[in-house]
Amino acid sequence: RLVPRNRPAFDLLRTDRHRIDFAAIGCAAGVAAAFRSPVSGVLFAMEEGSSFWSTSLTWRCFLSACVTVITMYAIMSKVLGNGSGFHVSNMAVFNGIDTNSSSNLALGDSDHPEFYLWEYGMFMLVGSFGGIIGGLFCSANRALALLRRRLSFNIVQKGIEVFVIAAVTATLIWVLPSFFSRCGDIEPRRLGHTYYKQFTCEEGEYNELATLLLNPLGAKGITLLFTEDDPDAFSMSTCVIAGMTHLVILCVAFGMSISAGIFIPLLFIGACLGRALALICNIFLDEAWNIDPRTYAIIGAAATLGGVVRVLISLTAIVTHTTSLSFFMTPVMLTTLVAQNVGNWVSDRPGIYDVILQLRGVPFLEEECPVVGRNANIRARNVMRKNVVTVCAEMLVKDLVGILRSNNDPDFPVVDKQDGSLVGKISRIDLLALLSQQKVLVSMGEDEVVLSYSELDEARPDPRNLPTGDEIGEHLSHDDELKYVYIAPYMQIAPMSIQGHGSAERAYEIFRSLGLRSILVVDKHSRPIGIITRHELALLEEIGENEHKVKQKKRSTLLYSQPHKDTQFE
Repeated sequence: RLVPRNRPAFDLLRTDRHRIDFAAIGCAAGVAAAFRSPVSGVLFAMEEGSSFWSTSLTWRCFLSACVTVITMYAIMSKVLGNGSGFHVSNMAVFNGIDTNSSSNLALGDSDHPEFYLWEYGMFMLVGSFGGIIGGLFCSANRALALLRRRLSFNIVQKGIEVFVIAAVTATLIWVLPSFFSRCGDIEPRRLGHTYYKQFTCEEGEYNELATLLLNPLGAKGITLLFTEDDPDAFSMSTCVIAGMTHLVILCVAFGMSISAGIFIPLLFIGACLGRALALICNIFLDEAWNIDPRTYAIIGAAATLGGVVRVLISLTAIVTHTTSLSFFMTPVMLTTLVAQNVGNWVSDRPGIYDVILQLRGVPFLEEECPVVGRNANIRARNVMRKNVVTVCAEMLVKDLVGILRSNNDPDFPVVDKQDGSLVGKISRIDLLALLSQQKVLVSMGEDEVVLSYSELDEARPDPRNLPTGDEIGEHLSHDDELKYVYIAPYMQIAPMSIQGHGSAERAYEIFRSLGLRSILVVDKHSRPIGIITRHELALLEEIGENEHKVKQKKRSTLLYSQPHKDTQFE
C-alpha cells in the first residue's frame, strides 16, 4: 500500500504475487525482531508464512530478517548507552546471564541445564503432553471463536468484552498470590531482587506465585524458569497454578477484537508445566537420578508451543538461539516432532494459525494436495465453480456495466465472439478503470483509443474501496452506455487454464507452484466452463474421501460436449 504510483520501477511490487511475498517477508522480519534471531524468522516464514516458496523469496526474507536484527542492534546500542559490545549476555533473550557482569561469560558446567541419554524418552513424553495441551487448546479456542461469531458483537460490545476479560485477568493475577502464598528466601537466588517479588512475604523473602505472575512473561518469567537451578525456587503447585492460569486466560483472550501475541505466553505456560513435571518425577526418582527442572522447563516450553502452533524447524532455532544452548537442538527437535503429531491426532485439526485462517475464510493451501484430491476419479470439473461469466474483446458499455453490477468476480475470461474460445483474462479493477476513462469509449466505426500503462495504472480504483451495485457506471450518460469499449489491449493473453478432464490434484499443483489467484477450466474446444480459486481447492481439505467418491459411468470420446454428464456423486 505504501508503494508509490507513477513509478515504473515499482510496478512489479503491486502485483498479486508480490503482495503475497511481502506478507511472508514481513512475517520473517517480525519473528526475527521478537527473538533477535534472523534465521528463525526465515524458517518460520517458510513453515507458516507462505503457501508458495521460491529461491527469490528465500533471499528476500533472509535480507529482511538480517536488516531487521541489525537495526535492532543499532537501536539497542543507543539504549544501552554504555559502549558495550554485543555478546551472549545481552543478545540471548532467555539465558538469565547478568547483563552488567562480563564475568558471567565464562559459566561453569553447573550453570547450564543438562540431560542424559535416557531422558530422550522423557522428552518424548513431554512432547506428548504438549501435543495434548495444544490439541485441546486449538479445539477450545475454535469453539470460542464460533461462539463469538454467533453472538455477532457490535463495536461497543467488543470493547466491553475486552474490558471485562482484562479486568478479570488483572484480578486473578493479583489475587491468586494472596491465596496461594508460598514464600522463599531470596538470599541464595542468583538473579536477586529485580526478578523476585516480595509481595505479602516478610523482608528478605519472595512470593513464588507473585514472582511468576507479576513479572513480565518474556523479560523475566521465562528467564527464571529456564535458568533457576535450585529445584526449591518454585514448588510444583506454584508452577502448575501459574501455568494453568495463563493457559485459561490465553485460550479465552486469544481471538478478542484486539491484537495479542501467543508465542511468549505459550513458552511461559510450557515452561511452568515442564518444570512442574520434573519436580513430580524427582519425588519418585532416586536422588542420583534426579532430573534438572531447567531442562524440562525448556523442553516443556517447546512442546507446548509446538503442540499449539505445529511448527518444527523454526521453533527449534528459536529455542536454541534464545537460550544460547545449541546442544539442546536434538531434544527440542524430538519434542516438537512428537508434539506436532500428537496435537494433530488429538484435535484432528491443524495448528492455531490454520484454524484462524479457516474461520476467517482465508484459503491457505498446504504443500501437498489433500488425500481426497489425489483420487484418480476427481477431475478439475468436479471441483470448479460453474457458471463463469465471460466478456468479449469488444463490449457494449451498457452490457459491460450490467455484468459488473450483477456479479463480484475478481477476474473475467475474455472469449472470442465467434466460437467462444478463451483468448485472455482481465481483472475487475482494470474494467472499472476503463469505464472511468471517457476517451476509450468509442462509437461504432470509430478508431479505438488505447491507454498507456501509466494512464491505466492511474485510473485504477483503490482495491479497498471498489464501487458496487448502482455505483458502477453512475457517471456514464445514456449516450456513453451505447458506445463500445475495446478490452483486448489490456487483457492478459493466454491465461493459465486446465482442461476439465484434468485431475484435481494436477490443478492443485499448478495453482500452488505458480502462486496463481485463479485458474480457468476449459472444454475440448477451449471454451471456459468454470473457474478454480483457492476457495474451491481449500474445500478439498474439508471433504471426506468417502463423501467425494465419483461413480464411473461409460466414458465417451465426446468428454466435453456434456462436461458434467459422465460422472455423479454418491
